[in-house]
Amino acid sequence: MRRHRKWGQAAFVAALSLTATHARAEQAREAIVTTQLGGAVEIVDLAAGKVVRSIKLDGAPAGIALSPDRKRAYVTRPEGHGLAVLDLDAGLVAAEVPLPGGPLGVAADPMGVKIYVADWYGHRLFVLTERDGHLIPDGEIAVGASPSGIAVSPDGATLYVANREANTVSVVDARTRKETKVIPVGQHPFGITLDAATGRAYTANVTSDDVSVIDLAAGREIGRIPTGRRPYVIALTQGRGFVTDQYAGSVTAFDLTTLKPLADIDVGDHPEGIAADAGGRLYVANWGDNTLSVLDGRTLKVLTTIPTGNGPRAFGDFLR
Repeated sequence: MRRHRKWGQAAFVAALSLTATHARAEQAREAIVTTQLGGAVEIVDLAAGKVVRSIKLDGAPAGIALSPDRKRAYVTRPEGHGLAVLDLDAGLVAAEVPLPGGPLGVAADPMGVKIYVADWYGHRLFVLTERDGHLIPDGEIAVGASPSGIAVSPDGATLYVANREANTVSVVDARTRKETKVIPVGQHPFGITLDAATGRAYTANVTSDDVSVIDLAAGREIGRIPTGRRPYVIALTQGRGFVTDQYAGSVTAFDLTTLKPLADIDVGDHPEGIAADAGGRLYVANWGDNTLSVLDGRTLKVLTTIPTGNGPRAFGDFLR
C-alpha cells in the first residue's frame, strides 16, 4: 500500500480518512504528520514552521487519529499489518497492535475507550478496546467494500464509514456493532467528515470529482458539490468546507449553506490530509512535494509552506 511518485501507479490513489475533520477546539500548536515514504511520524511546530521531532515507524505509516487528550497518536501501517500507538510527549512508539488485511483509515472514540480501524482489503472495521492501559483487539464490524474514512458521532454512539468500492456510506450502531443503514453517494468515496452541529456529513468522491452532502437524520444524500480532480479529504471551518484535490494540486473551498464552490486554492503537489483549527487556519499535507501548506480559511490564501519528510499523508485527525 505504499504510495509511489508515478501517477500511473495511483490506482490506490484514494486509499485513506479520515475520521471527522472538525476544527480543533483550540488553536493548533502542532501537526502530527505521517510521512509514508520516509518511514516516520513527524511532529511539526506550527509557530516555528518546522519539524521538531521525527519518530521512526516502518510499515508505510498512513492513517492517524489522536486520543481525546491529544497525548497519543494511533497510526495505521498498511505494510506493517497493524496499528502503532505513539506517546507524543515522549516521542516514542509505546505499543504495536498486529492486525490482518490492510489497516488504513482510523478513528478514536470521543469517549476514549475504543479505536476503529478500516480494513482496505476487506468489508470490515477492526475494533480495539483499551483495557488496563493496553489496546486489545476486540472484534470486527461488517461494512461495505474497501472502507476508508471513518467518522464517529460526538457521543460515540454512531459510526459513519465511507466504502470506496461500494460507493456507499455505512451507518453503524457502535453498541450493537451492526450496520443500520447504507447510504448511496458519489463514485469512490474516501474521506468522510461529520458536521454534528448541522446534522450533515460530507464525503470526498475520488472518481466522480465531487463532494456528497448527506442529511444524517434523513439518511440520504441531498446534494453534490463539484471539486477539482481526485478529491480526497474534507475539513470544515468559518462556515466553509475545504477539500483536497489530489490531481489538481489545489483545495476547493465551498459554502456550507449554499453548497456552492467559492474558490480553488493552489497548494503543493498531490495534497491529501487536511485539518482545521479554531483560529480558522487549515493545514494541508502535500504528498508529492513533501510540504505542509498553511491556509487562511477567511481570506482563502496560502500563508506559509512548511517542509516535511518524504511522502506526507496525515490522513485523519492530526492537529493538537
